[in-house]
Amino acid sequence: MSTISIPKQKKHRHDQDFIKRSTGEKVFNVVNIVVMAILLCFFLFPVFNVISISLSDDKAVLAAEVTFYPIGYNPQAYTAIFGNSDLWRAAFNSFYVAIVGCVLGLIGTCVAAYPMAYGNFYGKKLYVIIIMFTMWFNAGIVPLFLTIRSLGLYDSLWALILNSMITAYNVVIIRSYFSSIPFSVIESARIDGATDYRILFQLVIPLSKPVLATVALWLIVGHWNDYLNPLVLIHSQEHKTLQLFLKELVLNAETSTSNLASVNDATNKGVAALSQQLKNGVLVVSMVPMLVLYPFLQKFFVSGVMLGSVKG
Repeated sequence: MSTISIPKQKKHRHDQDFIKRSTGEKVFNVVNIVVMAILLCFFLFPVFNVISISLSDDKAVLAAEVTFYPIGYNPQAYTAIFGNSDLWRAAFNSFYVAIVGCVLGLIGTCVAAYPMAYGNFYGKKLYVIIIMFTMWFNAGIVPLFLTIRSLGLYDSLWALILNSMITAYNVVIIRSYFSSIPFSVIESARIDGATDYRILFQLVIPLSKPVLATVALWLIVGHWNDYLNPLVLIHSQEHKTLQLFLKELVLNAETSTSNLASVNDATNKGVAALSQQLKNGVLVVSMVPMLVLYPFLQKFFVSGVMLGSVKG
């Protein structure tokens, strides 16, 4: 009995996954790359300029010759900053406020957002209106100061933490993400006898890691860069945050420069250059922790999305 052999088909180039791009798409990609490169230069130039001025030689700083890279080398700005014993205490205060404020802010915001997403109780509309009202209207800094002082929290780090613990904007953002979780999942947990707090902390929050990481970044950056609230609510040197400390350092340098009769001699030139270098050095010191933190949170965004998308 003869067998029928099936001839093997030759593989051609068009059998592979090959997509030919049109001329318009190629032009668009080139233009897109060029525009992104230009925008990247605009964004990076101020950063490199600040770093370069803080590290450059006195003559180059006073002559405004520094642009994209340091000219010479003079680390006196960082010696003045890190040589001050008050720096580490101020940095610890800022880290404490940022970390504790972030943790308590996430917990409080999730607890406030959960009833808006899944609650079914009398007065829910009034509850939503009250939260949204705080987004539209702000009493101002004077009532805040009077309230903090009446609570006995003036000149305390807890005044900075509790003041920004829950914001209506963050509540709305988290509530929107909570609402994207299928209600059938929540209903199944309730049928199994789970309480709302157990559903929130063991079911909803683990599925909401992407939005929690985003809000956590906002809270940490907000606390770290906050200058107005510490200026109004903090008085003693012991409780001052890093932003207040760096501002005082710059003001002292500017005062020394303004008191100079002339900037012609070498000593006065050094003081004037140090003032310029300090202004840029404090910017570098204040932004480095956030630049170091962001890649870790960005990685957490991706892992949170993957964990939240796994079913079963």
